[in-house]
Amino acid sequence: MPIRLAHDAGRLSSMPDPDFLIEDRAPGRPLVISFGFAQWERPPAFDYQGRLKKVEWILGDSFQKIHLRDTRLAWYLKGIQGLGPDLPSTLDSLRGLIDELRPARTVMLGQSMGGYGAILYGQALGVERVVAFGPLSTMDLASALRLGDRRWMSVMQALQDQGIPGASTDLLGLLADRGAGHPKLRLHYGCLPDAPEHGPENLDLFHARRFQALAGTSVRLHPGAAHAVSEHLRARCELDTVLLEELFDVAADLVHSRRQPQLTDDWIQWIAENRIRNADMAGMIQAMAANGIAGITARSAIATVLRDPIYRWAARTFSSIDVSRA
Repeated sequence: MPIRLAHDAGRLSSMPDPDFLIEDRAPGRPLVISFGFAQWERPPAFDYQGRLKKVEWILGDSFQKIHLRDTRLAWYLKGIQGLGPDLPSTLDSLRGLIDELRPARTVMLGQSMGGYGAILYGQALGVERVVAFGPLSTMDLASALRLGDRRWMSVMQALQDQGIPGASTDLLGLLADRGAGHPKLRLHYGCLPDAPEHGPENLDLFHARRFQALAGTSVRLHPGAAHAVSEHLRARCELDTVLLEELFDVAADLVHSRRQPQLTDDWIQWIAENRIRNADMAGMIQAMAANGIAGITARSAIATVLRDPIYRWAARTFSSIDVSRA
C-alpha cells in the first residue's frame, strides 16, 4: 500500500513526533535505511544522520535516506511509531515507502539495538545488504540465558510478557527460513568486555559466532572495541572508511584519513592553505584530479583537514586577515 507522506492527511502526517524521517527523496538512487540505537537517558535519536551526509559528500554521489528509531526501546519488535502500531503494519508501511522511492538498491544500517532492527527488517523486506555494529542475534529470554548474556534481560522479559514469542525474535531462525535469499550481512563486533560484571569476554562474541555459521555473512572483529564498535571507529577516524566500504564497496585505500593517509603532507598543507584562502572546493577537487588523485581520495582528504583541530585553530586565527592578498 503506497504511503504519500507529503500530502497524506491521515495518521502518518498527524503524528507530532514520528519515529521516522525521510531525507533526499530521489527515486532511482540507492537507499540507506538507518536504525537508531537504544538511549536510556534521553529519547533515542536518528542515528548516522550527519555521518551519512558526510559519507554522501565523500562519495561524490547522492543517495536516499530513511532514518528510524524505536522510542519504546523494544528492539523494533513492536514496530515504529508513525509507521504502524505493530511490526506487521510497520513493515507494510516501509514496503510502501520503498516502492515509492524505487531505489536502485536498499541497504539497512544500525548499531546495537539498531543493528538488530536492521537485520530484523532487512530479512523481512528482502533487502540486498545489512551493515550492523554489535547486533544481538536473539531477544529470546531463554536463549540469552543459555548464552550467558544478561545485559538486556528486562527488555526480553517485557517482550515475553507482552506476548512476543521468543522464536519470532531469533534472527538466525528468521534468516534460515529465507534460505539463500536472505540479505548479505556485514557485521562488526568488538572483542573487549564492556564491564567486569559481564565477565572476561565480550558477550557480543557469542552472537558473532552464531552469525558466522550463516552463509553470505561477513564478521569483522575489532580488538580495541567493546560493544560500541561504531563509536570506537569514530574515535579512531575510521568510521567513514568502513561505511564507504560496507555500504558502497569503496576500496579502503581510496579513502584518506589521519590513521590511514593516502596523500602526502605536501598535499595536506596545500588543502589547508587553499581553504584558509577561501578557495572553491570544487576547483580544488578538479586540480587534484588533474594530478591523478581520485575524487573520493580528494574529498575525504579535504574532510579530514577541515576537522583537524590544528586547521580549525589556524582558520580562526587568520579569519580576520585577508589571506587572499597575502
